[in-house]
Formats: sequence, C-alpha cells, structure tokens
Amino acid sequence: MPTLFCTGTKCCTNHQPVGRVSTEDNPECKDFVIIGNGPSGIALSYLLSGNWPYYSGVSQDEFLHTRLMVEPDLSLVEQDLEFLSDGLEGRSNNPVALLLDALQKPEADLGLEHPSLLEWKCKPEKKVDHVVLGRGRPGGIWQTLDGGLLTVSLGGWMELPNLCMRDWKESKQFKEANSELLSRRTSVANVSKYYTDYVEIMGLMENFRNHTVVTGVKQVKCEDICQTLEGNKSLRQDTAEMDIKFDEDSEEVFNVEMEDHVPDDISSQCSSLSQRRSVSVESCSPFVLPCSPSPNFLPSNSQTSRRCRFDNLNCDMQMSLESASSSQEPYFDTLPNWDPILNPSLFSCSYKQSPIFPNISSLQDYSRSLSENYRIRNKHCVGQLCSQETLFEVTGYEVETNQEGRKEMKQFKYLTKNVVLATGQTDEPNKLGAPGEEFPFVLHKLKELDDLVMAGKLTTNSDPVMIVGAGLSAADAIISAQGHGLPIAHVFRKSVSDPGLIFNKLPVALYPEYHSVHRMMASGSHNHAKLMKGHPVEKEYPSYRAWGETEIMEITKDRNVRLKGPGTNEMIQVSYIVVLIGASPDLSFLNEAERELGRIPGAVIDRNNPIDIDVYSHQSSNMPGLYAMGPLTGDNFVRFIQGGALAIASHVHHKEESSK
Repeated sequence: MPTLFCTGTKCCTNHQPVGRVSTEDNPECKDFVIIGNGPSGIALSYLLSGNWPYYSGVSQDEFLHTRLMVEPDLSLVEQDLEFLSDGLEGRSNNPVALLLDALQKPEADLGLEHPSLLEWKCKPEKKVDHVVLGRGRPGGIWQTLDGGLLTVSLGGWMELPNLCMRDWKESKQFKEANSELLSRRTSVANVSKYYTDYVEIMGLMENFRNHTVVTGVKQVKCEDICQTLEGNKSLRQDTAEMDIKFDEDSEEVFNVEMEDHVPDDISSQCSSLSQRRSVSVESCSPFVLPCSPSPNFLPSNSQTSRRCRFDNLNCDMQMSLESASSSQEPYFDTLPNWDPILNPSLFSCSYKQSPIFPNISSLQDYSRSLSENYRIRNKHCVGQLCSQETLFEVTGYEVETNQEGRKEMKQFKYLTKNVVLATGQTDEPNKLGAPGEEFPFVLHKLKELDDLVMAGKLTTNSDPVMIVGAGLSAADAIISAQGHGLPIAHVFRKSVSDPGLIFNKLPVALYPEYHSVHRMMASGSHNHAKLMKGHPVEKEYPSYRAWGETEIMEITKDRNVRLKGPGTNEMIQVSYIVVLIGASPDLSFLNEAERELGRIPGAVIDRNNPIDIDVYSHQSSNMPGLYAMGPLTGDNFVRFIQGGALAIASHVHHKEESSK
C-alpha cells in the first residue's frame, strides 16, 4: 500500500525511483495534452480523434429541434453551441452538457431509456494531435474502487459516446447479478472494464500514455524555447564533428560516444502503438514561433467572458459533510417521498438559462426569428485573435517495468498550445484537522480497511473500527465492516434527520443498501435506548453505535479518541479509524497558478470553488489555452462530463477555421 499520494512535487512509495531514471532532453510537440485518463479524458480523446456527432433524430423539445434544423447537415462540433443550448434546463451548471445530454439521453431524468438522437461519424481529417496522461489504466478513479460496489448512477448513465453498455455487455457475455437487474445500476467492476475496453474498441490506445505522474505545468515563451532548441542542435553538431575528428585519427587514445551526450530517443517511447514526434528546430518552428498566428479568446479581463453560473455551489451530489442545511424534518416522515428520477431538483443542483428570445410565445414565432438572429450572430463565437507568444510545458515521469522486473521512471516533457485538466476531484482525501490524525492507524481509504481484514489484523474480537463521515463512501465502509462482522463506531457531524444527507435524496427502491445504513444511523445512537412497553430492549444492530452531531477532538497514540457532541464528551478505544469525508483535487503541478483559476480568487480548487471557465468552450477565464472539464467544473456525473468534451472540440475547430 502506498504511504503517500503522488503529488506534483513528490511520489508515493509505489512510484519511488527504485530503478533507473531516464530523461528526455527533446520535448514532444502536441496540439493538446490532456491530464487525466478517466471518463472525461476518454470522452475528449474520442472527439479529438475526429469522431463528430450529428443530429439524426427528432427531439421532443420542439424549440431545440427547430434550432438543430437550421444547419441540419453540420455536426454539433461545427455549430454555435451557445445558440443550440439556448434555454435548456437540467441538472448541470454547464449548458453544453445539457445540450449533449438532451440528445444522447433524451428524457433520462424521467427514468426513460430512449435511443440516442445522435449519429457519430469518423472524420480522420479532423483529428487533433493529442496525448492523454493518466496515473493508471484508462478509467481513472474507477480502476481503484471496490469492484463489488454498485454505481450511484444508473448503468446507462455511465456510458461514453457511441458505445451502449448493454451492447458491450452482450458482446462480452456478461451475466449480471440480480441486484443489478432489479436496480438498473451496474457494478464498479463492469464500469472499470467498460472504460478500459472503450479505449481499445474505439481505437484510442495510441493517444494514451498510462502510469504517468505530471509534476509540472507552466507557460513558457516561444522565443526561449527556440533558443534552447537551437542550442541543443548546435551541441549535437559539435559533438558529431568531434566524433568524426576522432574517427579519422588512426592513433586515437579514446572515443567520445554519442550516447554520452544525446539520450536515446527510442528508449523514451511511450508504447509500440504510439507515434511520437521529437522536436527539432525545423519541425517545430511553425508551431512555436510568435509570428505564427493562433486565434484565442479575449484576455481574461474581457467583459464578454461567459462565466459559469452556479445557482447553488453546495451541489446535493457533493456528498460533503460540510453542506449547509436550512431546515430539519423527521427522518421517517420524509423517507418514503424521495424520488430523484421524478424530482431531479432533490437529487442535484440544476441549471436554468436566460433564453435569447425571452418574449417569444409560440413555436412559429420562435422559428421565424431564428434565421435573422442566426445571420447576425458570430457563428464561431471567437473573439479577438492574438498571436500566441507562449506555450505550455508539461513535465512528469512514466513508471515502467523492465525485463528484470524492476521499475523504471522515464521522464517526459511536452510542448503544447493547449492543456486540459481532467483529473477529477478525488486525488487528496480531506482531513479532519484533529491532533493525532497523522498516526498510522488513521486510514483514508476503504481499500485499506479491506486489506487489514484480509491480513488478519482486524477480526470480530478487535476493538471497534471508527468510521468518520456521513456520505456514500462512509456508508460503503459500514457495509463492508458489517459484512466482516466487525464492531463499528460511527461518527458524523450532521443530524440523522438533516435533509442535506445524501441518503435523504436517494429513492429506496434503487438504493436499498444505503437506506439500511441510514436506518442504522437513526436507531443506533449511543445515547438512545430503545424501549418497548417502557422496558429497554436489545438494539437492532448490537455491533453498531452512532455518534451524530459529534466531532473528533483528539486522537492519542494508544488509539483512544476523544469525542465532543450534544451531551457527549468521552474517550473511545478503537482499533482503527477510517476517515471518509470527501476528497479534493491535487493540482500542485500548477504551482501558484492554481489559485488564479477558481471562481473565488486566491482560493484552492475544490467542490465549492470550481475552475472558472467560459461555459461554451470550457477554456479557463483566466488562462487562455488552459481548459477544464468534469468535476473540476462542477459536473460530477459521467452523463454530463461529455458536454465539456464537445465544448472543447468545437472551440478547437472554430479556432482552426478562423485562422485559415
């Protein structure tokens, strides 16, 4: 097990440089470098590989259908996404996500499974040169989760473009468990395998460089890059001349080997499938010289920047213990009424746009107004063009295993016009901030708990395992510990009846296991003696005790935990503590630039401070050329992250068209 998580400045024990470390003096040029190989990075790679969506059905939204029929022969990538997404509402704060979801999963929020209204066509001439960097196999965080868990979303909502999970399962001859068939959810194991297969089936493997850690992303001046490359070229020429001189000398005393000065480019190859381009001055000059114009959006201080609007930053699906609540309702009175499929506002935050045509009352009037408005609008939505005088330099290392079975770390460097942040929000587990949290018996992953059970370090005779948190991860830990027969001490800050708890937003029929945990929380209070006819009776869950509205004040080295809550100030002896209170992204490779990217200036990026983007291009409002998608921009569902991929692909296309 790694003792630390990889960051931009250090690596975990699994990635320590135990073998040889090789370097690359010559960087590679790419149009895009995507950091993160989860669903966000995979979806974007699919679109950048020249796979474009075309509207081929009939939407039940007559206004949307009318807008799409203005240019019916064009791909969505080629059209004006702001125009197409006008007036759409739904469970994402990003309008392009709502647009693509309305076409890929029509009426999904009503629990319906209608076929997609899109046809995907491969256009090889539109392929954008890119690389996807990920710490593990394609699938990101889904490759690290317990495969036996069921997804929160329905199985069909986990799909990526143009590959139906049902068809994929049939091709793989999967046999689903009864729990999956009844709930329409699918297992984490199926999802992780689906994402890995997707990359292979769709022919994207050559774009992926897996088992990598990005250590730095910075902007560099093009003129400085060219000077450096010229210097490297001169050094190689001088070295070659030196070799020739020595070769001609029949009485040479020693040789100067070329490999002493120039690294072997082949040794730094990503994989046998990838086509790498080494940088030379001749090959990259059109790419990096300031005189080569590259269109971009207006600077970050432009008044025309279209910012993402958040109706509620504390999205219901954030599963955070810190979400504020404004009312209290009895647990058993409210439980039967929750159904997010029919009542999406209870399940997640929603987005509502101000329509471009606010005074139009009929479809006929709306249709007549489209032509004139479409001619007036700037179809490509591209602002003032400017010469790109800077590029991004992306550095890091790739972990490989050599023929002797030893790990080797190969350093890499990319030069690119554009960087996409698709890392998700689960890099760094949130901490309690209590004294003693650094002790080794304080864990932050469910897998660590399972490993202790498998190793025999936790048994039914152990002191209680303390689980901290009131989200779905904590519930999964309780289910796992209960399955192993372990005594459980459950500590959480909120009240059981708090409407902000995620359990209160999930329908019982779809999530029976989580509602079982919620009932345990309600009936297993440490200070609540259950009575029958005035006499105490045995608790329903004798090995489970709950401390609601309680905080951990101190953890001692002899495994005692001091708790403080309403009527509680006591010390509890535990075996291990599992803290599951959410996570935050690790963007340390951006250095100080990270604090310039959020909606809240000067603050780190987290669920309450997503990256500030132009919602129709997903480009950073503060750093042109830097894009973000997925949870970093507030989209926590796979259904909606694909809209970010469409926005970025469309923006790239329009920039290229405008530069011709």
